[in-house]
Amino acid sequence: MTDFNWKYEIQQWTNKKRKIKPFQSDLVVFFETAFKNTTYPDRALFGTNDYSISLLTGGIFFAAYTREGVIWLLLDRQFKDIPNSDSKIVKSTKTFSEPLFWLETENLNNLKILIDRQDIWDSFKIATERIYYSKMVTSHRVHIAKNKITLADFYSNGLQNISSKTVFEIEKELEEKVKQARKLSRKKRQEILSKSNPKPTKTTVKQTVFNRNQYVIAEVLSRAKGICERCNNSAPFIRDIDVSPYLEVHHKKPLAEGGDDTVENAIALCPNCHRHAHYGRSTC
Repeated sequence: MTDFNWKYEIQQWTNKKRKIKPFQSDLVVFFETAFKNTTYPDRALFGTNDYSISLLTGGIFFAAYTREGVIWLLLDRQFKDIPNSDSKIVKSTKTFSEPLFWLETENLNNLKILIDRQDIWDSFKIATERIYYSKMVTSHRVHIAKNKITLADFYSNGLQNISSKTVFEIEKELEEKVKQARKLSRKKRQEILSKSNPKPTKTTVKQTVFNRNQYVIAEVLSRAKGICERCNNSAPFIRDIDVSPYLEVHHKKPLAEGGDDTVENAIALCPNCHRHAHYGRSTC
């Protein structure tokens, strides 16, 4: 990791600006909070120039304070309850299925408000991921990147693409996004696709996994004798590892909801019925 004193950079820049100097410490915390919530620190740049202190990618500000005295913050939705602020659509994201927004304010007292609003930083985190939906928007600009350093090179934000959501929650969100995408006309979808980044973004999910009782699994599979206990059809294929019928053991009351890891609370299902149990209109 590079030895780069980002706090000193902010201090030096604000020392020249009489208006911001009393809010120097708040500005440091504001940027550090932005660092902590930047989804891809290896793609974000930070630095100062004559115009601003800024955290950005391509030509898009994530968080900034400009010489005109304006605070900028990239968000995935509009917040209209911040006093003396404005929320404007990011023009280069108009083609996104859900455009992004810049929150702008000249009221430096808002720094403390922004720092303390977790919902705003949740929105910021999503926006710093979704901005990469377009490679045109985030393409490298040499003149903008000049004198700036990659966030991951000097700051460990502890996030490192680790989501606070579970795989199930992420899958449900994708289902909802697909639902919304299907409401668009085919022409509109193809128009969006033509401007989309073909390389998918990544999220490393951090979650708690239950240490399941192997004897419960073995006993339930033995009880089923290769027959799905919901549809009564034979297992769809044979496992290579032990030449046994492939069924999946599902908890009727999920462990995450306080269900017991017992034979009585478990059922052997074929993959199709297992999916139905989680996503269908009715469950086992």
